[in-house]
Amino acid sequence: MGFEIAGDRVWHLLEEPVAPSGTVQASVDVDFRAAQTELHTAAHILNALVYRHFNGALITGAQLGDDLTARVDFDLPAVDNDRLRALEAEINDVIRQDLAVRYAWLPLDAASAERGLLRSRSVAPPPSADGTVRIVEIVGLDRQACGGTHLPSTGRSRPLRILKIDNKGRHNRRVKYGLVDSRA
Repeated sequence: MGFEIAGDRVWHLLEEPVAPSGTVQASVDVDFRAAQTELHTAAHILNALVYRHFNGALITGAQLGDDLTARVDFDLPAVDNDRLRALEAEINDVIRQDLAVRYAWLPLDAASAERGLLRSRSVAPPPSADGTVRIVEIVGLDRQACGGTHLPSTGRSRPLRILKIDNKGRHNRRVKYGLVDSRA
């Protein structure tokens, strides 16, 4: 399964052809999707700062919660958790700067060859039917491959708070964050 973008429409592609019959109704929880978009864009900001401040540390896992919180795990052996917690001010500064978010498409082999475009230790974004991957750029801060949903600019996000940092094994640090007005 994949998708194609044509103008302002997104076409979801099925693995097998189906014969249309009946009515299909779909709905989107607009508030939930908006919060997920904020949290996902925030993951990019956090990832960009961790990558910059901690020698190219890679993501080892991530999860967006339904409670306006999220977590990102990083390969960060022997890192003082207070250094990670101190990133909160810089994250919120990036939000205040209202940096634009742009997209481009690159062939997967070109994206793989460019240092820093693939940031996950184990998962790469799936290429589209033509073999390209989407590159998300937060102008002036970061570029990386991603197929997720993003705000048009960082200033559209509410401020964030780092809620907790856990050591998850010898190498992994889990950073849990949330929107300032979240229930967490």
